[in-house]
Amino acid sequence: MNRREYIRLQNLGLATLFVPQMETEWSWSHSVERLMGIDPPKLFGAEKIQLTRRAYKAFNRMKMAAWNDGIGIRTVSSFRSYADQKRIFERKFKAFTEEGDSGADAIERIIEYSTLPGTSRHHWGTDIDIVQAGRNVDGDSLLEEHFEPGGAFRALKEWLDQNATDFDFYLVYTQDAHRKGFNYEPWHLSYAPESISLLKSYLRKEVIHNILSQKVIGYEHLSEERLNRYLEEHLLGINPKLLP
Repeated sequence: MNRREYIRLQNLGLATLFVPQMETEWSWSHSVERLMGIDPPKLFGAEKIQLTRRAYKAFNRMKMAAWNDGIGIRTVSSFRSYADQKRIFERKFKAFTEEGDSGADAIERIIEYSTLPGTSRHHWGTDIDIVQAGRNVDGDSLLEEHFEPGGAFRALKEWLDQNATDFDFYLVYTQDAHRKGFNYEPWHLSYAPESISLLKSYLRKEVIHNILSQKVIGYEHLSEERLNRYLEEHLLGINPKLLP
């Protein structure tokens, strides 16, 4: 259904009957550049909170609810552009190979937690990394130990386990022994109403096959076979609630 037809039906009071189909159609309209973080969406928020309009509103509602329950939320990362992810990947690749890793081994180390440029969910403006505000830790705040019993952010984790889905935010990389791909990340949440649609579009357009055409240091060690396995294990090895 095109937009003109939708407006006509809306005037007749019938448009709501066709919303699911139209949302599916729109989910396919995202450009490859949008899905890869090259052409970002319109973003809302300040400093490290950069999300789509809907995700930003939902996040603020969740943040206020947590605040009312005595839990502060601090954002560590939200939208990340293709260029940002490329810098992260190349920096790690250079560091690991200088330590003596082969190119292929360096990539395997990187994708324990970090994505290949153009494949990050953070490119979409729907995903966010958070920690508990007012709790300081030494070194990296995004470590699993901080969310475990006795950890600085344990209260936040327990609150999110009980409440995050009420605001349509879901943990992406769950603590599931049968799940492959990225390691468990108790800090990484995704706004499902939009990210599911974006993942569906990503898969339908086969965006993954555009990755090797990009000029990225280290990609010469990334085969088509390894990229396909990365798609299955890393990009689809997520919380089933976030799969199309």
